[in-house]
Amino acid sequence: MGNKCCTDRKDTSASKGDKDANKPERKSVYAGNAYDSGAKKRAISIGYHSKGDDAEKFDKAFETNDLKAFVSLLKSEQAIESFDERMHPWAEDPKTVGALAGTQLAILASAAEKESQGDKSTKDEIRKAGAIPPLVDFLKSDQQDRVQTAVVALSFLTADCKENTVAAYDAGALDLLLKHVDSPVAGMRAAAATTLRNICMEDEKYRKKFVDLGGIQALVNQLSTTPDPSLNHADVQLEAVLNLQDMIETEDGNTIAEYAQLALKAGAEPKLQELLKADDEEVRTSAQEVLAALKGNN
Repeated sequence: MGNKCCTDRKDTSASKGDKDANKPERKSVYAGNAYDSGAKKRAISIGYHSKGDDAEKFDKAFETNDLKAFVSLLKSEQAIESFDERMHPWAEDPKTVGALAGTQLAILASAAEKESQGDKSTKDEIRKAGAIPPLVDFLKSDQQDRVQTAVVALSFLTADCKENTVAAYDAGALDLLLKHVDSPVAGMRAAAATTLRNICMEDEKYRKKFVDLGGIQALVNQLSTTPDPSLNHADVQLEAVLNLQDMIETEDGNTIAEYAQLALKAGAEPKLQELLKADDEEVRTSAQEVLAALKGNN
């Protein structure tokens, strides 16, 4: 299980004897879930328009990279008037300084993934600053910019980082994220699903709870999606297949019969059969692998 990542496609170099290789990072939805770690970080400092104490606090925190200050600003409801350019491929631009602070934390976590090959130090520091519980609370908000900011941030923070994954689960992220896997926003659906995958791969009890809450059906539903112009459709398809595969297999690649049966009952077979016709070769081969695993336990 897990020798493939949607960002890197198939990785044949991982050793099945290495536990870390069996549970690789999975960045929710590939590069389309990331921020430009250079230009966008500069733009966020000078390219938004807001007046008030919290905007000034944000600018000071940005200048010094003060993670605790960003966390303290997450509760801010001070309005942002506008941005000079769109910040993310599919997530809404922040409408408050609180959402902006969450976005900056997501940017920092994204930059850690891209610039340091998954270096965990920045993500650890974000957790130690107390960011994860309030970000999980964002998932309860009726403000879509906060919800989407949280999903993007958590997708990076939980990738290949055990402590963050445990903290997210303990804060109630699993139940809350599951409510967003049928979002009308394609990127949101995929990001929520992969963040759930990151959580479930950390502990079998997390995975069981996900399954008990109907998570297998949610993953199967993502196997057939309408193309979204803001996303690479082949990557969305591949990630959906790999998320399901990870959920129905053990770390050493053995199929979990109970979960495979649930996937079949949820309608996975015809959806995977349709993906065998996909233009992308790795989507086709991954779909074939999952089909073989499901049929082998039928």
